[in-house]
Amino acid sequence: MNMEGRQAIFTEDFCNSLRLNLKAGDSISHYTLDGESFAYTDRDVCYLNDFSVDKAKLEKMNTETLSSLDSAILLYEALPNLNPLLASYAPFWLYIAHVELITYMRKRWPNVIVNRDGEQNSTASQISYIMDYWFPSMGSSSKTWLPNLWWAVYLSVDDKREDKYALTKILFKQEDLRTRTLGTYTLFRHKPATVATLRFIESHMDSTFSHSFQNRCRYMTKYLNYLGGCRLLSYMDEDFFTEMLNKKNDDIAKVV
Repeated sequence: MNMEGRQAIFTEDFCNSLRLNLKAGDSISHYTLDGESFAYTDRDVCYLNDFSVDKAKLEKMNTETLSSLDSAILLYEALPNLNPLLASYAPFWLYIAHVELITYMRKRWPNVIVNRDGEQNSTASQISYIMDYWFPSMGSSSKTWLPNLWWAVYLSVDDKREDKYALTKILFKQEDLRTRTLGTYTLFRHKPATVATLRFIESHMDSTFSHSFQNRCRYMTKYLNYLGGCRLLSYMDEDFFTEMLNKKNDDIAKVV
């Protein structure tokens, strides 16, 4: 395993320059499959000391065609001491996306100039497309592609299980579950809520969630979010969420 003890990240000033250049339309071509590398100097980076990165796993993401699930697990394992505080810091992810995983990002999101239907995107659409997948917004890093992958594993991994990624696999069962159903609620940045919800789905996969999976998951998560208007859920443990979901199971099963 190729681990390094120091990790570069972009300075906030350089991150602002990246955003401004993109919004002006000057750097769009850099995000295409055959785009040039981003030029930066030593003044544009700072370093995290005592930070381990498995470069081999990141390179595997660049060179192999992987599912979203496999990419997420590789990314999580490549950053073994990344913590939630740093994972919420946009400059960290901007460096990873624009340098370490630029080939992966270009391949994963190739429809910059032309959309999936073969139609030319407007300049505004090109910029919006890049911003959505490459640039974390302040306070919502988990909604952008790379941090979204990392958070999904971090919040669902269970080291006590034989297959510690069993719940992660449920979370990736449908893209909608990870990016829209759970991903749209701040509540599910609280690990006990995420784990309880995924275990509830797992326990009822052959009954409640054997039909209308997407709609029932949406109903369930809206219900939990509604509970947040009555009490401070960020202080509740996994047992609380499990109890609430078990009480609501009959109603969830009626959703079509």
